[in-house]
Amino acid sequence: MSDLEPTVPPSIRPHGVALGLLLLVTTVGACAEPCDPPPEGTLGAPEAWEQDFLAGPGLPPPPSISFLEAEDGLPLAYTDWIPDPWDGTGPVVVLVPGSSAYGELYSVLGAGLAARGVLARVIDVRGHGRSTCPTTACDDPEGVRAYVDDGAYWPGRPGDALDEDQHTRDLHSFVVDLERRWPDATLLLAGHSSGAGLVARYVERIGMAHLVGAMQLTPFHHPDQPQNDLAQWDCGRASGTGYARVDLGALGDARRGNPHRYVLSLHKDPEYQTALDTLHYSFTTLQGMAASNPDTFHAAFSRPVLWIAGERDALLDLDESREEFQRLGTPGEFVVVRDTSHVGVSWSDRVAEVMAEFAFDPQRGGTERAIDPT
Repeated sequence: MSDLEPTVPPSIRPHGVALGLLLLVTTVGACAEPCDPPPEGTLGAPEAWEQDFLAGPGLPPPPSISFLEAEDGLPLAYTDWIPDPWDGTGPVVVLVPGSSAYGELYSVLGAGLAARGVLARVIDVRGHGRSTCPTTACDDPEGVRAYVDDGAYWPGRPGDALDEDQHTRDLHSFVVDLERRWPDATLLLAGHSSGAGLVARYVERIGMAHLVGAMQLTPFHHPDQPQNDLAQWDCGRASGTGYARVDLGALGDARRGNPHRYVLSLHKDPEYQTALDTLHYSFTTLQGMAASNPDTFHAAFSRPVLWIAGERDALLDLDESREEFQRLGTPGEFVVVRDTSHVGVSWSDRVAEVMAEFAFDPQRGGTERAIDPT
């Protein structure tokens, strides 16, 4: 969006795709047979309370979807959960979904924050949910969602972005829009899983001058974090974890200058999927939803951070997450949600309560604590 360009630092404007790898990959043998898919169950079986949630009435209905025009004209989808009453002087949280997810899946957190006086803007990241377009015309964000691995690109291509920092610029557009709407509010960014990786990249590139704090929910900041062992599939030259599988041939082609190939596929059990999931990703989105430097990004956090970890997270090791939190360059709070999976954190109203407490008082600090999810 042209009127936002002056607010975006030159360091994150479009430029050539970096060649750094974001996945640990190993070249393996190839054969003519198609590869078997990775095993199911890669996000872990739902815990008892999560099974009850899945069998229950479902997610709260979200508010009407709105759209913010991006720099290239793409309608970026979002929903605003506005407290009643709201006078524009309280905290505002921008919540960034993780890879293959979209805003409606975070309705428990949106409703829970709004019920406690926090305005929550839950976004669909570019190429996810309704922030997609089936063609360059971009006239139907709810149109046909097709995965054609031909290296072509258009605004809103599912699982893709123009360059590795376009997601960051999109997120900054939301920040600027909220500052214009609610100039007396305090603003925080929150991210879940790879959405937290995008928040970390935003903090690296833009800093925290616009923010009073950040929230990281089961954060996947960079690909050195997976707990589940690296797996290999001898057919098709693919490698990765049970959850994320990279096509080495497509990745090599992307690194040679064709970054809009679908290089990564994600795998989720049916209970974790809906029709708007985006399960295929290009090289640019791999880079764009992760910290650019996994060794130094911690120091970029200059204001308080709330870190929420799931005790039963099948993707991220709890002890490693704790060590990552301790490397941050700012005070904060580390909260463990008992008997909760990587996804289940986003279904917990108790998590929304903790987020609201932090939003009203980011300086509260405190030592590590554990909470029940319900």
